[in-house]
Amino acid sequence: MNLLLDKNLIIVTSALKPNIGVVSHEDRFTQTMDSLISLRKHLPNDYIFFTDGSPNPIEKDKLDKISKLANIVACWDHDADIKTLASNGQKSQSEIVLLIKTLSAITQNQDLQHMMQPVKRIFKFSARSTLHDTFDIKEYDNTFGKYVFKKRIPSWLPAQHPVDHLFITRMYSLCPSLMQNYFEVLINAYNTVNDTGIDTEHAHYKHIDKQYLIEFDKLHCEGIMAGTGETETY
Repeated sequence: MNLLLDKNLIIVTSALKPNIGVVSHEDRFTQTMDSLISLRKHLPNDYIFFTDGSPNPIEKDKLDKISKLANIVACWDHDADIKTLASNGQKSQSEIVLLIKTLSAITQNQDLQHMMQPVKRIFKFSARSTLHDTFDIKEYDNTFGKYVFKKRIPSWLPAQHPVDHLFITRMYSLCPSLMQNYFEVLINAYNTVNDTGIDTEHAHYKHIDKQYLIEFDKLHCEGIMAGTGETETY
């Protein structure tokens, strides 16, 4: 009997209470709730795994509100690795380690393994992003065995850097069959960020195996930039 693959897993990466950024903690929370409401509007039956890499604890009343929209909520403020990176403002390293630990939990926790059985696609979605009404999940119907990113962008880094393009990492997705491959991508990306000083967007482009890649012209989403508070459309 074939298992019906009829779910998506959306991993919502968050930093509700960082030590850096121009957006206040309260605005971050409001914008994060807007993100979860947007996901529930467009993907009402899918799984949402909210994972927060803040170096500071989040208030219980806020977590209670998030829990009403997310299937799973994980906060990593007690994790020594993430707390150190986030406290030091090492944004790219912190997000990569957050993803490694979140995906590790999925592969090692029996309840989460059971949840994954009907999942056909895993999305990474940055909190404080929203989907446009033009978003159509059916665009991902024929993406088995593939990563999907927004079309690569030429780099603005000096020529001596090891990468000439980058991928938007606000929203992308992968087939669950690529989970082990993606662990290797993340480990390599972390090392590259540490060794060269480039960001996670450039490091993802460098280490994603292009034979497994599909690039979309539009992702049909928008998000708020932590450094400026401005909204960008993808």
